[in-house]
Amino acid sequence: MMPLLTTFAFTVIVLLIIGIVALIIVRQPHRRHAPSDSEVVITGACGDTMSLRFSVARGRIAGTSFKSKGCAYSFSCLQAAADAARGRTPLQILDIDADFISRKVGHLPQDHQHCAVLAVTTLHAAVDRYMQRQLSSENSAET
Repeated sequence: MMPLLTTFAFTVIVLLIIGIVALIIVRQPHRRHAPSDSEVVITGACGDTMSLRFSVARGRIAGTSFKSKGCAYSFSCLQAAADAARGRTPLQILDIDADFISRKVGHLPQDHQHCAVLAVTTLHAAVDRYMQRQLSSENSAET
């Protein structure tokens, strides 16, 4: 009888702890995204969607974050693109191509090469958006 009562008491305590932790997590305010200098979302012909954000400090990509809705190869290619971008200048990023991403990912099947192309397209679109913002802010400052 005693082991059954001990097991029941232990189970109740564990469930109470789990419930309290769940309440704490639910009641925490949502984390805000860190400010980014560029953000872009692109959906490829295959239906995969890639979202990439980055921030620039001292003329170089300081931080990146990304989301991918699609296959595992899309995620891997976008992660490789985001990793490759860190520490480079926006102009250096434009030298990154789909072959570079394919090599960085490792084994990328021929029928998933479009994932590397989509990742590079997303990366280059983010750089393009950043450069357009820089150009428009420079033009605003001059007038």
